[in-house]
Amino acid sequence: MKEITLIAEKRETRGKGASHRTRREGTIPGVVYGPETEPMTIALNTKDLSNLIRHEGRVNMLIDLNVGGENTPRKVVIRELQRDPVTGTPSHIDLYQVSLKRKLRLSVRIKLNGLPEGVKNSGGILQQVRRELDIECLPGDIPDEINADVSALSIGDSLHVREVTFDKGVILTDPSLAIATVVPPTIIKAAEEEVAAVAEGEAVEGAEGAEGAEGEGAEGKAEEGKEGKEGKEAKPGKEAKPGKEAKPGKEGKPGKEKK
Repeated sequence: MKEITLIAEKRETRGKGASHRTRREGTIPGVVYGPETEPMTIALNTKDLSNLIRHEGRVNMLIDLNVGGENTPRKVVIRELQRDPVTGTPSHIDLYQVSLKRKLRLSVRIKLNGLPEGVKNSGGILQQVRRELDIECLPGDIPDEINADVSALSIGDSLHVREVTFDKGVILTDPSLAIATVVPPTIIKAAEEEVAAVAEGEAVEGAEGAEGAEGEGAEGKAEEGKEGKEGKEAKPGKEAKPGKEAKPGKEGKPGKEKK
């Protein structure tokens, strides 16, 4: 385990106002506590902490904390790290001062080693499904990472927690959980082919539908027009109105006889 160091300064003031002033000065407010020490407020350089976490890629590590005015570094681990919700910059830190004689519980990352047989010989794909293990050990035995050998995995095989060893402590994670597995490439290939087939089928169906609709519409209009022309007949002529009959003439009245 490599040594990791941080420098801190004591803070005499507490409260939100003091924390805001600390952040404006480019430092992070924090607290150190533990079973064998009194709680102490501190301030850490923001850039130093951010660079450390970025370089290590983790927060679960044993740190030698050099506090100004003290001759002996404090052995601490990060218990809680709060970040700004917008920028992601650390805004507050809780450091737990450990006792070198008491075991700790923490999470440690897993590193996969080796090239699986299923990948090398059959074109399989290695998938890591778990990236950390919960362990318990003494502070001096905290590993940087736990190695897991996956070289013997064939297609369909999985590496489980029970197959990983940690000699300096105890693994607390459920032994039946999988860490990594090798899946056949046909699963991904079949999914890609299915998507391509569906897309091609939709394209062909759309083209045929458009062509059929266009041809049917033109042919239907032509037949309709032809039938319309043939169906029109000459309009019948108007019949002559019957002539009016002459009214019978009035008969002459008979003349009167002479007496």
